[in-house]
Amino acid sequence: MPRVKKKSFSMRLTLLIAVLLAAVLLVPAGVWFYSGHQDKVRLSALTKKLEMLGELTTVTQRYRSVFYFHEKKNFIQDKSLLFTADFNVYAGVDLAEGFDLQVKGSGVRLTLPAGRIFLVDADDERIHQVLIKERFSSIDTGDYLPAISEEGENIRRQALEQGLPGRAEERAETVLKGIFKSAGIKDISIRFRKEGPGGILGEQEEGAL
Repeated sequence: MPRVKKKSFSMRLTLLIAVLLAAVLLVPAGVWFYSGHQDKVRLSALTKKLEMLGELTTVTQRYRSVFYFHEKKNFIQDKSLLFTADFNVYAGVDLAEGFDLQVKGSGVRLTLPAGRIFLVDADDERIHQVLIKERFSSIDTGDYLPAISEEGENIRRQALEQGLPGRAEERAETVLKGIFKSAGIKDISIRFRKEGPGGILGEQEEGAL
């Protein structure tokens, strides 16, 4: 009888240890499952917010150009025009081009398209005549609009040389970090893809996850 009792006690002790061990193993598994579920929920919510931003304009720069037009058809008809025109250049990041978002706990890692110029727009309300001369010939929009259109391409090149897309990325980073922080995200890593004539050249990383 004593042997039976000892064996019974040993079995109960083994069973108790097994139960405790299972409980210890299940707790971190449950925590991992809950944490993973929370990451998926947060990823879905943040992805929707970013998709709603679409073409995110972060920088607007104004340029002014001076134009001179002169046309003399004969010794009688003569016309000339000196005027200035303002151009608004809009740059930013187009999230509709695609982005990669990774969420882990209180940290996010976001890869965005490179900053680019969206639009170069001549401001119709800021075209000013400085000097106009009309002799038996009047000036119409067809005389100066082609020059404005051509200047738009020059303005675009100038904005690129001055690094406007890079400034647009910096502003976009500030805006997006504000969105993430308002959602309770603390560790934020944002990088931008760099593209050239042959495609993607590399990536610029900001911060670390």
